[in-house]
Amino acid sequence: MPVPPQETAQKVQQPRKLFTPKIIIAILVLLLMIVGVGVGGVIYFKSTSSDHREGPDPEKLVTVNMGSLLVNLADPGGNSFMRITPVLEYEQNKENKKLGEEITKNKVVLQDTMIRVIRKKKMSDVQPPESIDKIAQELKTEINKNLHEGTIYRIYFAEYLTQ
Repeated sequence: MPVPPQETAQKVQQPRKLFTPKIIIAILVLLLMIVGVGVGGVIYFKSTSSDHREGPDPEKLVTVNMGSLLVNLADPGGNSFMRITPVLEYEQNKENKKLGEEITKNKVVLQDTMIRVIRKKKMSDVQPPESIDKIAQELKTEINKNLHEGTIYRIYFAEYLTQ
């Protein structure tokens, strides 16, 4: 049976939909994936960029041992004392160019500064484990006040004894 001409014309005249709901959803998912990869890449490269690092360059850090210090504490009776061996750390850079020389030249003054800070402490101030960080920060602040050629970054203790 031959198909009447009207039915063939109707089938051919129906336009195909270019953007069906499935295609629109697929395009949106693809765009979201592209944007996600782009944002993730930007965040990754910003976090690994050396221009945005915090703190000193680990390869340029220098330490200076200040020697062992024995200090009486401020407890009543004068029977309590503390022995520390502080190690100063600084970054050897433009700002701290002559800092090593200054620390060596003024070692006795810096040791005196540390003794004066610790001499004001009581056993209860220096014995708890969390006190080590507080003492280090306080010493760093006082030492940096006495330095003119740069600043120290951190203080370590090679020895920290109380009795």
